[in-house]
Amino acid sequence: MKNEVKGFLFVAAAAMLWGLAGTVAKYMFNQDVRPVHVAEMRAVLSFLLLFVYLAVANRKCLWFARSDLLFMVVFGMVGVAGVQVTYLMAIKETNVATAIFLQYLAPALVLVYGVLRRAEQLTLCKLAALALAVGGGYLIVTGKAGGGLATTPLGLAYGLASAAFFAFYTLFGKKGLEKYGAWTLTVYGYGFAAVLWCFVQNPVGVWLAYNWTERLFFVYIAVFATVLPFGFFFEGLKYLSPTKTGIISTLEPVVAAVLAFLLLGERLALMQIAGCGLILAAVVLIQTRPGAPEQHVNETVGDRSELSAGTKH
Repeated sequence: MKNEVKGFLFVAAAAMLWGLAGTVAKYMFNQDVRPVHVAEMRAVLSFLLLFVYLAVANRKCLWFARSDLLFMVVFGMVGVAGVQVTYLMAIKETNVATAIFLQYLAPALVLVYGVLRRAEQLTLCKLAALALAVGGGYLIVTGKAGGGLATTPLGLAYGLASAAFFAFYTLFGKKGLEKYGAWTLTVYGYGFAAVLWCFVQNPVGVWLAYNWTERLFFVYIAVFATVLPFGFFFEGLKYLSPTKTGIISTLEPVVAAVLAFLLLGERLALMQIAGCGLILAAVVLIQTRPGAPEQHVNETVGDRSELSAGTKH
């Protein structure tokens, strides 16, 4: 139980930082900062800052076996970069609300995969929590007058792909945590994602295209929207199953909605408040469900018991 509480606190902290970052990012987008530039600077600066810090503070976190090079490349270029690219394309083809809602279908995909692999037990509690989380997310993004979901075939495809990449990122990261720590996965995940972005556009040119206020925003996104929350996410994932972690991470749109109300003056409609309540109920339900406590990382993926070795937005 102690480990579960620890895992919950880490994942909840990650969701809160992501939610705050969303509010800050929205403000900067209103200042004509391009989302694709944010995505690249996020990957490049996150890798550079975390690599330098670990090189000074804990060099052991920078080690990984040469036999795991392909794992790290796939994790970064497919998992990390894949989530970012498909999410941005979903926004381009639809709107932010649709992209967020579709991406947070990922916990359902994680649960289905876990059940098929017999790594997760399909329980009424999990199904109920998942339904509450999805329903709450739907109300948050559609409950505001003038808002709602906008769907096109291409936008729907990108949105579902974003959810699939998020699920892959969670499950693949969980496998990596059987051998490496949270910071090792974070630094190299964003390192290889940065390599991929460098083929798309020159990061130096992007950096020089903005003023110092906007560059400080890039640094903020790298530290408080990437390094810290993703490190917390993986640290919490060491103690929780992928499904539980995914559901707890849906606190992000709740935090974003509340902060947009407090900081940006955006009014919350009654249906949006109800959606926040449903997500909070889902988190309480999944965190306080009856049953044996989840086990720690030394379980293998093939075990029939729930995975708890740790495994987005």
